[in-house]
Amino acid sequence: MAESVDVAVIGGGITGLAAAHALRKRGVSFVLLEAAPRFGGVIRTESEGGFLLEAGPDALLAQKPDGVALCRELGLENRLVPTNPAERRVFVLRRGRLHPLPEGMLLAVPTRLAPLLKSRLFSWAGKLRMGLDLVIPARRGDADESIASFLRRRFGQESVDRLGEPLLAGIHAGDPEHLSIRATFPRFVELERTHGSLIRGLLATAPTAQAAATPFLSLRGGMNELVEALVGALPAASLRAGTPVRWVHRSGTSLAIVLGTGETLLARALVLATPAPRSAPILEPLAPGPAGFLADVAFASTATILLGYRRADVAHPLAGYGFVVPRGEGLRTSAVTFVSSKLPERAPEGHVLLRAFVGGVRDPNALKLTDETLVGDVISELVPLLGLSGAPVVRRVFRWPSATPQLDVGHLEKLAAVEAEVATIPGLFLAGAGLRATGIPDCIGDGARAGEAAAAFLTS
Repeated sequence: MAESVDVAVIGGGITGLAAAHALRKRGVSFVLLEAAPRFGGVIRTESEGGFLLEAGPDALLAQKPDGVALCRELGLENRLVPTNPAERRVFVLRRGRLHPLPEGMLLAVPTRLAPLLKSRLFSWAGKLRMGLDLVIPARRGDADESIASFLRRRFGQESVDRLGEPLLAGIHAGDPEHLSIRATFPRFVELERTHGSLIRGLLATAPTAQAAATPFLSLRGGMNELVEALVGALPAASLRAGTPVRWVHRSGTSLAIVLGTGETLLARALVLATPAPRSAPILEPLAPGPAGFLADVAFASTATILLGYRRADVAHPLAGYGFVVPRGEGLRTSAVTFVSSKLPERAPEGHVLLRAFVGGVRDPNALKLTDETLVGDVISELVPLLGLSGAPVVRRVFRWPSATPQLDVGHLEKLAAVEAEVATIPGLFLAGAGLRATGIPDCIGDGARAGEAAAAFLTS
């Protein structure tokens, strides 16, 4: 006889773990199925030679409450550490030189006049064009548009080239001409709608001094502490790593989950929390329409290169969080984090840790290269920028094939239609990368809401 359970959660990344945690709090029996041998998805922390290496995300956005709230709920509050408030500068590469973002620049929006006027990153024409945001009328209607279109309307083309592409699109490893502003940065859309100007909107909604001082929070031993705490809080008998799922179909009043072994698990409800392309074949027998949408969500491939150096072998002061590289600079490296300046206890005494990013839609073939080639390319590009000498004492490459969703223009409208169809399938709840969440706090919130919805369905 097939095993039966109240809820099956497919996908053991942070979204699926958050869903399982919500179910546990409600006293609902569940199984968490993960194809990989470990839980956590893109959250992965390793140690080597006294260096703390984050293969994936290295911090939580403090202004989004779901991540920090979960850490506190799991007893990790004393493990939370802020990013260095004394070294918050971010640099932008321009014609071979690193220029600091002007003080008061929040992502691509200037909020202080004097630092903007003094900056050498922008031309005088570009600065004046950015200031026109104060008088340009807000766009009417709710039609979606790209990040590039949005910034071009508000701040001009120079803002797109020197900030929008390396900063906003760089966060998603995507093309600003295609990424949806509503799906990726909905706050900007809301600020324009309510305040008419992003500059006025950000000034009116400035965070408290404490929140401004600590925009990001991490965990003392790395982000994997969150994964370990979640796994430790869940019933061991409910956790099944190394358990791939083939597909799901209806069996009477239950959902039948066919496992890779050929066995079948019957569940009254299902939370599907795998990335969209992986969810598509699982869902196709049950809901071919939504499965087609999931299959069409594009994902970009990236790689993270971590380099540990002796402090004496790096001439640059590394006084900041790192730098981003506009596409026009022609480098393989798209961004670099000064990890040991950004967060405490990431490198041993007398050493520094750098984290470089390659790939994305800008360089889709990067992951075809060997680790040695990627490391060599990054080092050769960083030597003149950071004054590197000698060889790194630690070098690691982490590859993330098809791991970053590309939420293009129109994504939310298509998603709404899919969710309407999913609502007609009793017991089915969708979450995970490629739907609505961007960033760890959003994924945690999305997973928790899916778990709560599944629990509520069982009692309805």
